[in-house]
This record gives sequence, C-alpha cells and structure tokens, in this order.
Amino acid sequence: TGLGPAAGAGLAALLRSSRSLEKLYLVINNQLGDAAGAAMADALRENAETRLRELHLAGTGMGPTAASGFAVLLRSNRSLETLDFRGFAALGGPAGVGLAEALRENAETKLRK
Repeated sequence: TGLGPAAGAGLAALLRSSRSLEKLYLVINNQLGDAAGAAMADALRENAETRLRELHLAGTGMGPTAASGFAVLLRSNRSLETLDFRGFAALGGPAGVGLAEALRENAETKLRK
C-alpha cells in the first residue's frame, strides 16, 4: 500500500481515541516515515483505554524518532502483545537499547513478539 506522512497523522488521531481497534497492519508502507511513527506512539501513550493488541510496522520507513517514541510508550503500555519492527534500521543503535530498557522497566507488559 502507499500510505505516507499525511496518512500517519490521520492514523495517530485514530489511535488517540480508538477504544475498539485491536489489530493494525501497516507493513510495507515505506513512505509512512519516522514522524508518523512517533505521532502514533504518542497517541497510543495518551489513550489509556486503547485495546490495540497487535501493531505491525515492518517496512514503514520509521527510524530513531519513532523508536524513541515507542520506547516511551512501552514503559507503561499494557495492551500490546505484538509489535513488529522488522526493518527498523534504528534498532541497531541507541534507540534499540532504549526499547529494551523500556520493556525491562514495564513489569506489566504483555508484549510477546
């Protein structure tokens, strides 16, 4: 599919308010980008009633800003069970370390994948 940054802003708005969405597949949308990923992570963090269990972001063109946003989210998120970051080049550096530390800090995480 061909979703870009504008669609990312719309997805962030959806994630900020959704109380019913359980799965979101955005794979192979390499134009979605880093800022959209960070906005989606912020939106999920702000939505205390999210039911999102699966978020698939492989091949979305997200980088260190998105990874840092997801690290903040993962410190407190209790709904996500699957978070697919395949293809995130940023995970090899400090952003990957930040994600690992966030998961270690969240004793109530349900993340399995």
